[in-house]
Amino acid sequence: MFKKIRKVLFLALIGLILINGPVFAATDIMPLNRVKAGMTGYGKTVFSGTEVEKFKIKVIDVLDNRSLDEDLILIKLTGAQKGDFEGIAAGMSGSPIYVEDKLIGAIGYGWNNSDHRYGLVTPINRMLKLLDQQAKTSNSQLDDYDFKKQEKSLGENIIRSSSPIMVSGIDGRALKRLESNLEELDLEVVPSPGIAEAKASDKKPEAGDAIAVQLVRGDISVASIGTLTYVDQDDFLAFGHPFTNRGNVNYLLSRAKINAIIPSSEQPFKLGSPYNELLGSVTQDRGAGIAGKLGSFPRITPLYISITENGELLKEVSLQIINDEQLFSALSNSSALQAVDSALDRVGGGTATAKVKVMGRGLPELQIESTEMYYSQRDIGSMALYDFSQLLNLILTNPFKEINLIDIRLELDFNQNDQVALIQEAKVLNEEIYPGDELEVEVTLHRYRNGTETKKLTLPLPEDMEPGLATLFIDGGYTGETMRPETSSQLQNDLSVKEAEIEGHKSFESMLNSYLEAPANNDLILQLYPAYAAPAYEESSKTAPGEKAEHTAEKNENKAETKKEKELAAPRKNKLETETEQIKERFATDYVLEGSLNLDLEVLAAKSDSNSEQNTAENETEVETEKKNEKAETTGVETRD
Repeated sequence: MFKKIRKVLFLALIGLILINGPVFAATDIMPLNRVKAGMTGYGKTVFSGTEVEKFKIKVIDVLDNRSLDEDLILIKLTGAQKGDFEGIAAGMSGSPIYVEDKLIGAIGYGWNNSDHRYGLVTPINRMLKLLDQQAKTSNSQLDDYDFKKQEKSLGENIIRSSSPIMVSGIDGRALKRLESNLEELDLEVVPSPGIAEAKASDKKPEAGDAIAVQLVRGDISVASIGTLTYVDQDDFLAFGHPFTNRGNVNYLLSRAKINAIIPSSEQPFKLGSPYNELLGSVTQDRGAGIAGKLGSFPRITPLYISITENGELLKEVSLQIINDEQLFSALSNSSALQAVDSALDRVGGGTATAKVKVMGRGLPELQIESTEMYYSQRDIGSMALYDFSQLLNLILTNPFKEINLIDIRLELDFNQNDQVALIQEAKVLNEEIYPGDELEVEVTLHRYRNGTETKKLTLPLPEDMEPGLATLFIDGGYTGETMRPETSSQLQNDLSVKEAEIEGHKSFESMLNSYLEAPANNDLILQLYPAYAAPAYEESSKTAPGEKAEHTAEKNENKAETKKEKELAAPRKNKLETETEQIKERFATDYVLEGSLNLDLEVLAAKSDSNSEQNTAENETEVETEKKNEKAETTGVETRD
């Protein structure tokens, strides 16, 4: 009977262990307070290919810095290693270190220009806190206090044992631009063999495996190679130091193949390639290392680039880029420049048309498009990417709301023709100009080394515009609109509004529309600034000489109340609503247009308006005459009495 009870309890205990398995560590761990100088052990890493190998180590000392929770373990590699190199190389960061078959931490730091057999180990207790942070991420905003103090007091030449950013498919000036953009993250950029297309091993990831954190994948690869430290179910730890130190992140994780260890007096490094097949995602990037989930993949943004010359396809590039606001622009701009340079295979002048399509949650109708024309005598390839770069920067750095990018397409068409022109001359063809007319303007364009071209354009004038002297501006889109005069109506509006408001845009939609609706480089712009009538003059008193004072006061009081009621009932208009509608037209041309002209012209009063004014004056004269006669008659009667 008791045997049966014991058997049932034993099976129940086994069941609880299986159900609650994740709460138990996958690897035996030695706490830092048990690690002592003189202990020996081993580490795990990949020196070549994908095979995990062991190397011997000895604990030299424990560097205690409890006030900042940044204790480190100083070790020395002992014994022979595979290959010609012996010591710690960049890319070994995250290599797990064991003493008495218990995990004590991961290689995280070393010194440059020194004996590379010595290194610093980040204790596993610190790294495990990353998993606690990962668990909190979905529930609350994280406090990064314990993870932001990265400066070590062990000498100025201490460095992370991290692998440099391995880049394939990018070279030349595009590579230099990427290096410059990533410099603030203290990440070195090194050309690599490229993505390993062969299928990676089907075995479950284990401590010591070579891994790659991918930022860009596809026809171009940007990734950092390190070593897996710890795996528990679908949770993992790696690197033993920060990668970008960005806290909550969403990076791609894959296995990596190590091609060789490259010797260097400063710091040797593993040269490797990420595998195309993904393992999971990196969700935490902090002082003690990186952490993430296996089998769970982050949101990425596809970028498709098509490059043609005179309509003939030269190159297509397809990429997947991590959806990170601070890194996306740098990665996409460098990739686009590389695509252009490799397709054109030259740096020189010409003309280009760029069409950008961006899909994203938070954009108007989920998608926006922008088309622009460019000309350059020296570097049309780089110039053609201006709109692409500016539009992405506007979307990703806007201060109003987050935009989740879904898909981006960039279509570029180049030619070596000089499609640029200067606005040389402009004249108005109308003999007389009245409100409601169509203003006829003849504009002469001087094409670069190709004679002139004349365009006849029309600008409709409003029926209610004020007669008088007006100014017509003729601008080229590339030059931009010249300084405009400040109108009297705008000054009146400024003075009448008793409110203070910040200048500039008040919403993302306003900012985006302003950018998208700006004139294109090949637009010819006509804009007329008419004369504005002065505010109507009102007499200080309209009381007739014979009218009683009290009747006048009552009348004025009633009038003031009526005016106040109307003001309260009327909706308040903002400044933009009170401004006069612009008299402006844009005309697309086949040239990038430079230059600006302006000329003055006179808008005559409409004949009907003149007749109306004359009739009004005559009527007012007749009324005044009648009033005088009535007054004279009244005076005569009073005299006789």
